Amino acid sequence: MEEQPTSIILSVGTELTEGSILNTHFRFLAAQLKGLGLHMQRCVQIPDDLQIFRQELGRAVDCAALVIITGGLGPTSDDLTREVVAEVCEAPLRFDEVIWEQLVARYADRGRKIARTNRKQALIPSGFRVLTNLVGTAPGFSGAVKTCTVMALPGPPAELEEMFLREAVPLIRSLGTTDPATSELIATALMISESVLEQALQEANEGDSGLSWSTRVAHDRIVFTLRGSRQQDRKRVFSDLVGRFGRIRIREGDVQPSVLLHRVLEQRGERIAVAESCTGGLVSKLLTDVPGSSRVFWGALVTYSDESKTRLLGVPEEVLNSSGAVSAEAASAMSQGVLEHTPAQAAVAITGIAGPEGGSAEKPVGTVWISARTRRGGHLCRVFHFHGNRDAIRRRSAVAAFVLTECVLLGVDAELEY
Repeated sequence: MEEQPTSIILSVGTELTEGSILNTHFRFLAAQLKGLGLHMQRCVQIPDDLQIFRQELGRAVDCAALVIITGGLGPTSDDLTREVVAEVCEAPLRFDEVIWEQLVARYADRGRKIARTNRKQALIPSGFRVLTNLVGTAPGFSGAVKTCTVMALPGPPAELEEMFLREAVPLIRSLGTTDPATSELIATALMISESVLEQALQEANEGDSGLSWSTRVAHDRIVFTLRGSRQQDRKRVFSDLVGRFGRIRIREGDVQPSVLLHRVLEQRGERIAVAESCTGGLVSKLLTDVPGSSRVFWGALVTYSDESKTRLLGVPEEVLNSSGAVSAEAASAMSQGVLEHTPAQAAVAITGIAGPEGGSAEKPVGTVWISARTRRGGHLCRVFHFHGNRDAIRRRSAVAAFVLTECVLLGVDAELEY
């Protein structure tokens, strides 16, 4: 199997290393480079220090196919990228008259006179290609050093992202990178802990030393990537996980549970209404985060108190008195009340104890009942025992609500647990 070319990102700026501003370059560039078939070896934040910058760039060009430098292209004395690249890459700086004329014209268009210090931005390492900046004033540049391509991009995110997509992507593709889809499989695990998923992957791998994986834990899912070996081996491991956990909890691609529910509802031409207690509107918030949610989301009721459950959803007082608000009877009555009080074709209701107070020996903190039903008669009501702080319990409850509702809509009675 052909190895993926490696890449390194060097982000320059003392404002980054001191935590004055958030570095968004790594997330944007790493995701883009992964999609272009490059393996990200490391991302490094560097202060405006000549010696450190020289050392890091020297190391990077010796062990990567592509090095991207962000920042340090301004007109001030602490903008060091041009000088360091010129020194490390043995490419003396040259003054580019075309760049200077463009800078002078841009300032004139804004009714401003350009300063002499801006002449620094027209200096480009010899043999390097200029990358035009259509958003700001600092041009970037790209060139070959030994077996490595070095690219310098401006620091402001809007300038960096526009330049990367327009100028850098075609250059990177010309390096002969491979499509990552031919060497990896990305999938999503829902309502499965990281340790349980790891054990399942190890058992499904059957000792294939050529296959590896990595996981990324998000607040609503775990995204895992199978790499190496043969495509049929990656698919075999994926199929094994589907067999263990079900096709609802193991999905191909990086997908959010709210998006999955949105897709099913849209395919069926149906809308959902929600009754929330312990989640306090979080389910509705996550559903409406999805573009086009107005096509599938009718609305929601946050019925936090017992009185609101009775007055707004018609939950009988005797149910609340005998079984309590956190019970199968209460959750079922809430979802039934949603269908009775709205025109939605599907409903989900959540009631539980998010903590840190309110638990008991019989119903400890983390006890959550969820009821999902449709007008066609489908209904599932499940109890979950979540662990973690208040925020974690509420988020896990929301994920369980999405997954349980999808089960009802698809007619699947899956075993769900965390």
